[in-house]
Amino acid sequence: FSNEIQVTVREIVQCILTKMDSDLQPDIRKEPSNEIRRQYLSSEKARRMLHWEPLFNLDEGLQRTIHWYKDYFDERKS
Repeated sequence: FSNEIQVTVREIVQCILTKMDSDLQPDIRKEPSNEIRRQYLSSEKARRMLHWEPLFNLDEGLQRTIHWYKDYFDERKS
């Protein structure tokens, strides 16, 4: 399921790097060929049949995911 917004991989990567206060730079090689130019998930059927709605927007979902990973790896270090 998705919140049905179109976001590029580059936009998601930049958002994650910003949230993590990282100075890493993506290595964009432009090597793929015959890729689908634009694609996104549709949750229309889930909304209609299950009355489903997303609990989080992309920004909050990424923030929660980053927080979970930080906690997980901190626990593993202990």
